[in-house]
Amino acid sequence: MATLEMTAQDLITPAEREAFLENGFHIIRGALTPAKVARYREALVRVLSTPQDHPYASRFLEAEIPGAPPTEINPYGRWAGFDLPLFDEIFFDFVFESRIALSVAGLLDGDINLYETGCVAKVPGFPGNYRDWHQDSEYSDPQSNEFNVTVITYLDEMDGKSGVTAVIPGSHKLGALTHVVPTETYSSGAREVADKAKYEAKAFYPSVEPGDTIVFFGRLIHKSASNESSSDRLSLAYNYMRTDTMDLKEIARWIGAATPVVRNGRIYRPSTLFE
Repeated sequence: MATLEMTAQDLITPAEREAFLENGFHIIRGALTPAKVARYREALVRVLSTPQDHPYASRFLEAEIPGAPPTEINPYGRWAGFDLPLFDEIFFDFVFESRIALSVAGLLDGDINLYETGCVAKVPGFPGNYRDWHQDSEYSDPQSNEFNVTVITYLDEMDGKSGVTAVIPGSHKLGALTHVVPTETYSSGAREVADKAKYEAKAFYPSVEPGDTIVFFGRLIHKSASNESSSDRLSLAYNYMRTDTMDLKEIARWIGAATPVVRNGRIYRPSTLFE
């Protein structure tokens, strides 16, 4: 089937959507071709080397972790970044990757807008408690409903010992949980669930290939796994929301937020809307 002819209904079955609503996550295998993976990874590597005096360098979060020094492709030890289209238009193109965007629309059973763009980078030695168990909804609540999802596309092979995203299946049903500032000496400093110790036994650490994508509800409890491998592990982390999902308080607006992505079950292309 040609990409332009695909719809959300072609990619997500009713059974897959039901499982997504129950478990809180869905994995799209092979969402990107190897050629696309290489293209996006090369662009992300370039962005990670953005000089620290660049006007937009504040959009990155840097980590100083003993045993996990910066690397050749990540010279400043950046573990997360936001508003990627500021650095390269390729990251705006990524918003409309058909297999990903249409799958998200199918899972949410409606048309979608962009909410946020970002990336995650894990140098060798990145610890598993640096970005510990949390809900992404902690940073967007309150919203009009819960159809805001995080979409992580892996640009490297990953598993539970090389930086994959770990999830707690079904935990989105727990509602908004209390979050606290981490107490560890070396951590991201970002808020995490207050009683995080009890979740590890329930964790699922998927194994993924480059181009695989995980979609999960903002309320799903998740964390970054450690990177015990000898190479950097990179991923793109975008957020989408259903068109009836709206912020109910004033928050920082992300570059491209509310951009139409899927309309009438198809990738949004303004030039064809009135044909």
